[in-house]
Amino acid sequence: LGAMARFRAVRALLAAALLARGAALAAPEPLHPLSWSEAYARADATLAKMTETLLQVGGFCQRQEFVSGLLLQKRGLTAGGSPYYGAAGYFLYYDPHCDGKPSSRGRWVIHYRQPDLERATDLDGDGQCSGDIQHESENKATPPMGTHEWSMQCGHGTAMTKHNVTLRDAPQGEKFTLLKGVGWEHPLDSWYNLRRWWYVGNTAAVPRLGLPSLNMQDAAAGFRTNFEEVVGSVTVWPSLLAMGATWDPPLVKAFGEAMGREFASKGANGILGPSVNVHRVARNGRNFEYMSGEDPYLGSRLAPAYVEGVQSQGVFAVVKHWVFNQQETNRNSESSVVDDKTAWELYYPPFQAAVDAGVSAVMCSYNRVDGEYACSNKKQLSVLHDQMGFKGFVQSDWWATHEQSLAKGLDQEMPGNRINEDTGNFFEPGNLLKEDQDVIDSATRRVLAVMYKMHLDKTTKCAPPHCKEWFLKNVSTPEHVALARSA
Repeated sequence: LGAMARFRAVRALLAAALLARGAALAAPEPLHPLSWSEAYARADATLAKMTETLLQVGGFCQRQEFVSGLLLQKRGLTAGGSPYYGAAGYFLYYDPHCDGKPSSRGRWVIHYRQPDLERATDLDGDGQCSGDIQHESENKATPPMGTHEWSMQCGHGTAMTKHNVTLRDAPQGEKFTLLKGVGWEHPLDSWYNLRRWWYVGNTAAVPRLGLPSLNMQDAAAGFRTNFEEVVGSVTVWPSLLAMGATWDPPLVKAFGEAMGREFASKGANGILGPSVNVHRVARNGRNFEYMSGEDPYLGSRLAPAYVEGVQSQGVFAVVKHWVFNQQETNRNSESSVVDDKTAWELYYPPFQAAVDAGVSAVMCSYNRVDGEYACSNKKQLSVLHDQMGFKGFVQSDWWATHEQSLAKGLDQEMPGNRINEDTGNFFEPGNLLKEDQDVIDSATRRVLAVMYKMHLDKTTKCAPPHCKEWFLKNVSTPEHVALARSA
């Protein structure tokens, strides 16, 4: 035992020295997180200003599905005096002559580039009309509200076909922007895919109120390299189960600080971790990313170290997967049945410890609990706020929603689109507007509070899709590699 204690002490000193040297080479010291009371005071002030009605666009063919459901915010006026709108890298505007020729008719256009506000015609500057999502109109003052035929490219080629697109007002749209993800598309002949230079999880920014996008990235062994160009630019860390096997909170905290610094340098402001479920099924395919191992006490010691380390770098942590997510076999349908005594003694402690450490968000899981999906299980979601004292927001795992469950305690749906009639896209404005105002405001407040607690309004570096520069940065350091090898 004496030799082991000496080994751990030497390793902790090495980790501290490496981290101190790496910090000296890194960006300026992050801002210290606000208290929850200070964060909620700022959230309440902003909530009172969230009065704008946005434009919701819906319809489109599969090739253009990314646009469907966007909540477009009014951005200003074009050179011709028409309003233009934007969100998530797409813009709606009126172009009197989209190819610059007087003979072409005026039309409303949805395009992935911001219009050139100094041009009177051909606002995208490409000298042509084909390729744009467009609807011919003589009314330059108001977009075509309701359902109309719009022309767009829908097959593999460049042929334009017509499809019904609906534009409608979305009251409280600024609030709803924070409650639903964006960033995933459904390419032809393939499954859902992350768009280029988007993070795994995203919400759209609200520039009018100075609210940043949430840029959340996966985290089991470091910054997830979704794009080929990013491979080799980050440190590959030991799995969380390997970190758990160190039994070393100071080392885990040093790891969290270093990883948080890499995430921040990549433009991310949220990390989708730590994963802390206590192992029950030895063959669970996700055990490698569950830091607690088989020991709730170990998890309750390491979870705070991870959370404090990551959040000290201005990156918010999301503890997962709530709750009883013990197996991958039939993970979308199996039901976990756990009595309260067992839950509090075995499965809740790592989550409670993360909450006590000030974790910003909790991710609910795919499985059912007592026959009800975890992301709509009011009993389990209320445990977080009413019994554990959790102050942040709850988000779904990706496509883990099966109903509109805002009133049951789910605050944010990820990633924001639908994969079938039973899964995803339940947090669209029409559904949310059916909820009581207090429920809508409570969920919005919780997301806002996390933004302010972590100073994301001051420190967020980019909003997708304009994050390529940050994705391509090489953020690994020799100190980080040495720290990973010492773990």
